[in-house]
Amino acid sequence: MAKKIPFLTIFVIFTAAASLAQRVVLIEQFTNSGCPPCAASTPSVLNYVNNNSQDVVAIAYHTSFPYSDSMYFENPAESNARVSFYSVVGVPYSVVDGNYYSNSSSNFIPVIASTINSRKTIPNQYAISNIASSVNANVLSTKIAFESLIANNLNDSLRAHIVVIEKNVLKSSYAASPGANSETNYEYVMRKMLPNQNGSFLFNRNLNGKDTLTLNWNLQKIKNNSEIRIVAFVQNIITKEIYMAKLFSTTLLNNISELPENKFSFDVFPNPSSGLLTINPLNLKNTANILVTNLLGEIIYSDKITNNTLKEINLSNYSKGIYFITIKDNGNSISKKIILE
Repeated sequence: MAKKIPFLTIFVIFTAAASLAQRVVLIEQFTNSGCPPCAASTPSVLNYVNNNSQDVVAIAYHTSFPYSDSMYFENPAESNARVSFYSVVGVPYSVVDGNYYSNSSSNFIPVIASTINSRKTIPNQYAISNIASSVNANVLSTKIAFESLIANNLNDSLRAHIVVIEKNVLKSSYAASPGANSETNYEYVMRKMLPNQNGSFLFNRNLNGKDTLTLNWNLQKIKNNSEIRIVAFVQNIITKEIYMAKLFSTTLLNNISELPENKFSFDVFPNPSSGLLTINPLNLKNTANILVTNLLGEIIYSDKITNNTLKEINLSNYSKGIYFITIKDNGNSISKKIILE
């Protein structure tokens, strides 16, 4: 005989599913390097982000107004698109999760903590995970998974945005100063929206539906590769609400020319990982052996790997913990620790 499920039980199930990952709030900061009020307010907003990185991430769009801004001219189309999307008419201006809060940054600063704390308690609707993000020579490659946590997402017009930012940009990195205000360092600077300002359509919006996006970009206008980060977020393009955001670091892959002729190495990323790993071998002389062992020294995975060929391995069926990846080439071997979480 069928039994009714109490409404409270349904609510608890929904809440548990939506809370698998705590909501991370996105601040989209509109600013300008020649604007004195921007120098007074934007650093305070971004300092809050730096001090509360578990709760909030940021993207800073440099605008064409009120003064000339070198960082704006390095990618005007995508900055203009976000300005138009939110109808921003003056800077500094702060937008929280698309439609949760938008106002002048000077008005935002006194309420920033209460606004973020209030927003982050709302049940999360998406999970975003970094499978692999790396910079190899002049190419950024990223693979991000977006998973729907509730069934109602199926009815929404959603886009996945993957944004390349430069965490810190020094004014001194420009031959000519990018701005006349007092700032000497600009943070969370938007460099590129992948594939563009329109984002990517999410097909699998049903409960537990997952879309995995793999995108590449030839780096342009980046001042320091080590400052490259990825901000990924899901947005309803009708209501403008942002359902979830995450910031991810990137792995800088070594250039072969940096290694002595008789040495080899390899990079492995992401690390820690949920189990999907990418290995980049450097300066191998032969087809080499690759082994993965647990703390007891037991081999759980073995295969072959060749030079300059990225190899993906899947260890997601193994228990969380510490493992070791070893590559053996021509009698020599190198091991690196990995963490499954």
